[in-house]
Parts: sequence; structure tokens; C-alpha cells
Amino acid sequence: MTETLPIPPDSAAARRNRRFRRLLDTLPILLAGLVCLSELPRAAGPAPAAAPAGPARVAGAAQRVGTPGISLASLVLALGGRDKLVAITPEVRANPWLNRVAPASAGLATPFTRPAGANLEALLAARPDLVVLWGDDTPLGRRLAQVGIPVLGLSYTTPEALIAAALRLGRALGPAESARAEAFAAYYRGNLARVAAGLAGLPEAAKPRVYYASVMPLYTEGAESMVNAWIEAAGGVNVAARAGLHGDGLVHLEDLLAWNPDVIVSLDAAQQRAILADPRWRRIRAVRDGRVLVNPKGINAWCTRAAEAALQVLWAAKVFHPERFADLDLDRETRRFYAEFYGYALTDDELARVLQGRPPRP
Repeated sequence: MTETLPIPPDSAAARRNRRFRRLLDTLPILLAGLVCLSELPRAAGPAPAAAPAGPARVAGAAQRVGTPGISLASLVLALGGRDKLVAITPEVRANPWLNRVAPASAGLATPFTRPAGANLEALLAARPDLVVLWGDDTPLGRRLAQVGIPVLGLSYTTPEALIAAALRLGRALGPAESARAEAFAAYYRGNLARVAAGLAGLPEAAKPRVYYASVMPLYTEGAESMVNAWIEAAGGVNVAARAGLHGDGLVHLEDLLAWNPDVIVSLDAAQQRAILADPRWRRIRAVRDGRVLVNPKGINAWCTRAAEAALQVLWAAKVFHPERFADLDLDRETRRFYAEFYGYALTDDELARVLQGRPPRP
């Protein structure tokens, strides 16, 4: 049997043994500490990006709604949510038709900034329980979701997609607004069906060639846009789309001269004036024939993505094919829309100004 010799107390081996025993004694304490640390919130590193929240994030119907866009604000109003709107941009708050239809909008908070920003402190002070944004996944939407503000992202380039967006928004706002959204959908679809029936049998050669002048005379919208959708639905041909433009963008005057549209629809009177003042445009048939038209505009231009897009197809069909829509009373339809969806009775002067794309009298 081998004899174990004692280790001298001051030897190196003795010192190693003592350190090892101390380590064994403290190991349970270290392990317990690690377990406790694992239970604490992680502070290091940025928080993971949160996906934009949909209406399911809202506890019940939204009661306080914010949105930076005039088109989306018009949808909130059209669905009966005017009293729920609490936060907008300064530009939306200054909108003259919005102030006329919903006077309380002049006192709303303005934490949003164009084109897609927000003062988070000011927005949180407005206490929204839903923010409606343009687009399904945006930097602003992710920022808001990270601080706990539910976000509903909407986008659309066709009437059916706009209708689907309105229905989603209605469900987020509550039962009454959801019912109003169903009525809006039925109204919009009814207008589209009415125009389609009036255009039945229309030959391709009878469709006017149309150019849309947006925020500048040479800025337009092509395929995959709301503009292209209403031009085609109303029995026209979008010359920019036919030339291959997708979405919005600048075009060259030389191209426009070659397209030689029969009708030019301008976003506002400023674009119409610029076109008519430029002698180079006089070679275009629409200019020579006096068919450079200002689009109707209320809370927003009907030709854009606002709720009044439901009226645009009626106006355009009557402009493009007056003989097929002689019985279409646009005055009556406009009054009906404002009364039914904005809860506002237009005076004769206000009606004329909406159809002319002009602001209300002060």
C-alpha cells in the first residue's frame, strides 16, 4: 500500500489546494447570481424592430386617432370618426375644406411632420390609441410600435384596394365606423358599376388620350396608380402609362408632345395656369381645344387617394364621354356624398367651388 505523504502547509501545492477549495465554496453563489441576472431585462444593445401593429393591437375600438396625411384624415372623417381625430400635421390642420367640414380640426395637436416624421413627445401627449399611416412597414411605424402606439398601415393604388383599406380602418375605429365603411364601399362600387354600364360597348378608338399633371406640369402618374385606375375606369387612356411609366415620375415635354393627349387633367389651378402660359404646350391638342381641366377638390383633390376618390370616376366619365352620361347629375352626387359621409350640407357656392377645385370663401 502506497503511503500518502503530508503536504507542507507553506508549499506551492498547499496554496493551490486552498485556492481550489475557496473556488468550490463560492461556485454555488456565482451560479445563483447568474440565474438572477438572466431574469433581469436586457439593457445592452438596441431593441429589436417591432412590426407595425394592426387593429388587433387596439384594446377595443380606437377612441383617439392620429394620422399625418390629408387623404387618410379624409377617410377617418368619411367613416364617422371626426370626433376621434386628435393628431395631424400643421398642413392638414390648415386645410380650408377640412376646417369648413370639421371646424374642431383647427384645434387639433400637430405632432406629425411632413413627409413622414413625428415629435414623439408631442404625439404621446396627444394620447392616441391608434395611428394610421401610409404604408404597411415604415420607419415611423416601427418607431411608434416600439413605444407602444398601435399602428395601422394602409396603402392602395386601385379602387378595390382603397375600399379594402376603408373597411380595415372602419373595423379599427369601431362598430359604427365599420358600418359606415360598408356603406362607403357600397357607394364607391355602385359608382364604378354605373360608369362601367355606361361605357359598355365603347370601342378603343373612342377613348380619349389623357395626361394628368400632378404637383408640376411634367410630373405625372402612370400604371399602378390611383390616377391610372380612374382614367381607365372612366373610359380613357393614360398616355404616360401606355408609354411605360409605372407609379409617379417626371416626363419630358418632347414625350408629351409626341403623346399629344386629347385631355389634360391638372391637380390644381396652379398647374393649369403654368401649362396655358407656356407657349410650347400650345402644340398639344388638349391645349388647342381648351381641354386643360382643373380636377375637383374638397378636403383633398378627388383624383388622389382621399375619400372623395369615390366621386372622381363619375366626374371623369362625364368629362371623357358627356354623351354617355348626360343624365349623371354631378351636383346631386357631390351633395349626397358630403351629406352622407362628411355630415355636411354644401351651399350652392361651396358646391361650385369644390367642383372648380377652389377653397371655400373665408
